[in-house]
Amino acid sequence: MNNLSTKELGYINDMLSWELLSCKKCFQYANQETNPVYRQAFFDTSKMLQQNYTHLLEAVGKINSSQGGQTH
Repeated sequence: MNNLSTKELGYINDMLSWELLSCKKCFQYANQETNPVYRQAFFDTSKMLQQNYTHLLEAVGKINSSQGGQTH
């Protein structure tokens, strides 16, 4: 795999931030929702976003370790 540039890592960092913020918002909305159907939908979405965040973070960790922590 080619080394990622600093700019590409910045894009990934942005994606991580968006996933985390969305996850937190959905969790907050779920806790405020009174309709059980919507509440569950928000919780499910929050869980999915958390999984996306975790997968992105793991991918970045693998790339970083394969590059020896170097960016270009």
